[in-house]
Amino acid sequence: MVSRPQGTTMSDTCVLFFVKYPDPGTVKTRLGEVLGHENAAALYRHFVQDLMLELGRVQADLRVMHAPGDEATARRFKEWLGPQHRYLPQVGSDLGVRMRHAFDEAFAAGYERVVLMGSDVPDYPHELVQKALDDLHQHDVVIGPANDGGYYLIGFRRDTYRPDVFDGIAWSTPEVFEVTRERLQEARCDTLRLPDWNDVDTMWDLNVLYRNNRNSSFRLTASYAALREHDELLRRYDIDLPRVDRSSREVAG
Repeated sequence: MVSRPQGTTMSDTCVLFFVKYPDPGTVKTRLGEVLGHENAAALYRHFVQDLMLELGRVQADLRVMHAPGDEATARRFKEWLGPQHRYLPQVGSDLGVRMRHAFDEAFAAGYERVVLMGSDVPDYPHELVQKALDDLHQHDVVIGPANDGGYYLIGFRRDTYRPDVFDGIAWSTPEVFEVTRERLQEARCDTLRLPDWNDVDTMWDLNVLYRNNRNSSFRLTASYAALREHDELLRRYDIDLPRVDRSSREVAG
């Protein structure tokens, strides 16, 4: 269980953290085809816990948006991550509807700056989440492209919110980020592109996560310890990609 108490409640900023309950066979299924579904679910559990610790260091309210969205799942999340957090259901028939609903509810609750992020970037540092919220003072939108063509984070101010960017998107395709970027451009939004990041869905992604963080602070996490247990298998998925230096996770500006 993540036992860290939730930080000071802020009046105008919020992080929407999209998570699934880690039942084997329902999360990280592509990893599960290689690692086994029990191992894949255990690894995802570490991802979520490590990200919760990072997000707890962001000066903003945290809303844990859970799926499935029923009350029984909410109780399971409270037992797992602790009752001190705010748990809200993901509502909608597809990812776009669920994200739009989460933003709608956050802005209706009175928040002025809101970012939404997924749980597939376990090495994403809290400094960059904080910077994304702060950057919304100067920019209409912030968005972080994932290496697979999607995006791992998107954020708006209340007065620049564009709910239509979530409509009619072919989710889980390589065009998601570009289509979204084009819509924001057409709407003449001042959009800040955040650093590209490795969204972990496949064994190749997992290898990149393992390789790029050998000298970073992420190597001290439970997620990285779990990766070490699969060292021999991960080496089979080594590919020639630019290596990202995560040795320093400090963020300037």
